[in-house]
Amino acid sequence: MKGLVLESHGRRVTVRLKSGDQGKVQATLRGKIRLQNLKSTNPVCCGDVVDLCYQPITGDWTLEGVEERRNHMVRKATNLSKQTHALAANLDCVWVVCSLFEPKFSGGFVDRIALSAAAFDIPCRVILNKSDRWNEEARSVAEHWREVYAAAGIEIWFSSALNGDGVAELALAMNKGTQLLTGYSGAGKSSLINALFPGLQAATGAISEFSGKGTHTTTTATLYETGTQAAVIDSPGIKEWGILDLEPYEIAYHFPEIRKHSPRCHYPNCSHTHEPNCAVQEAVQEQRIYQERFVSYLSILANEDQYN
Repeated sequence: MKGLVLESHGRRVTVRLKSGDQGKVQATLRGKIRLQNLKSTNPVCCGDVVDLCYQPITGDWTLEGVEERRNHMVRKATNLSKQTHALAANLDCVWVVCSLFEPKFSGGFVDRIALSAAAFDIPCRVILNKSDRWNEEARSVAEHWREVYAAAGIEIWFSSALNGDGVAELALAMNKGTQLLTGYSGAGKSSLINALFPGLQAATGAISEFSGKGTHTTTTATLYETGTQAAVIDSPGIKEWGILDLEPYEIAYHFPEIRKHSPRCHYPNCSHTHEPNCAVQEAVQEQRIYQERFVSYLSILANEDQYN
């Protein structure tokens, strides 16, 4: 029997059956599945379509196999680990939920997630939440970031879970397909999901006075079906995003503004870091490429963990 993974807790997964009237069931991963993908901390994740088997003697369900994914969002488990962690599979869009402050906006953090999404050919959009707190100066900063990412082909949406700003527009944009919402803890992701889809009751939390970042209220990724052909995945807040090992040319390719100018570089394998007659560096100097994005590119290229 086929099923859709709603949550994964190690060997135990919550699955919605795709036929019959039995609804959700708890299933246990077979050992062969856990051994098939030793490079991943979790061989099964939200959004996976899986094969299930019912054991009539014990009344238990076992997960026997995972269908091939059309895509997935994966990040390194830790900076020092060679393992990866899959957040979600079979996605139609990745939304990075941020705020200008509490916690402070980080372009470098957004760029790492956008790069990971691009590597798997998943559209990526950014939500700047908590717009109800903005004064005129803050809104000007938000508009600047919108221009920066528009030049990279990435849309930024403004929203407020508190006063409803932008909520109706976002709900309409998410009314079809499977959407992954990710970002820093404390950016208001779960509150926004509750505003977008009343009745889901995603867990919410507050900002830590000590760190200025959010407390972890979502402890595991959860898929909520919001329509007959629509779902949203609420993922745990994260402090950093470890990208997969990509070749330098792959990193440059997935920065659209760099890809646009790189054919005019003198050297075909130009890294855009030090080479003479580099069209990308020239475009940065002439402000045809935003400095913020180029700094992110250099940071990712150097495998640095600092976010600008």
